[in-house]
Amino acid sequence: MKKKIALYTVFICIIIAIIVGILVFRTYVYPVKYKEQILEYSKKNNLDPYLTLAIINTESKFNDKATSNKEAKGLMQVTEPTAKEINDVTRSADEINDFTIYDINVNLEIGCNYLASLISRYNGNYYLAICAYNAGIGNVNKWIEQGAISDKLDTTDVTLPFNETTNYLKKVIKAYKVYKKIYPSLV
Repeated sequence: MKKKIALYTVFICIIIAIIVGILVFRTYVYPVKYKEQILEYSKKNNLDPYLTLAIINTESKFNDKATSNKEAKGLMQVTEPTAKEINDVTRSADEINDFTIYDINVNLEIGCNYLASLISRYNGNYYLAICAYNAGIGNVNKWIEQGAISDKLDTTDVTLPFNETTNYLKKVIKAYKVYKKIYPSLV
């Protein structure tokens, strides 16, 4: 009888540890914040919301006040020149400045629109779009022209000319896969 009680106790402790681990993992490592806005702007731009989540997680860890050393700002780490360029085409916001770039809705609208434009530019190729989101269109186009990467890139098992972009691609794709797995009913 004591063995049965001990086994049940161990079993219950393991189940509790798994549940707590999953909650910690979902809350701190792969959270979903601003769900409604992410779904709205992803849908508006014909984006997979899991990709939007992966980009946000990798870029800012959902810190809407984040600023990079390259002056990229907000959830999706949009630079002011990129934001103004996208806004000139889409007219998403009345005016783009430091204050508006940090606005969650403006940042998501501009960032999702930019990501969608990159996916379109690279004929639906998420991998190239992700690289361009990090390294810039000019660099990715140059890498393709020079044969450093394929215009049909479909793996993270690649060494890009920028180590930062190689790591970025791996992180985003990993986050994308994890988000799809742990939030299957998101959409």
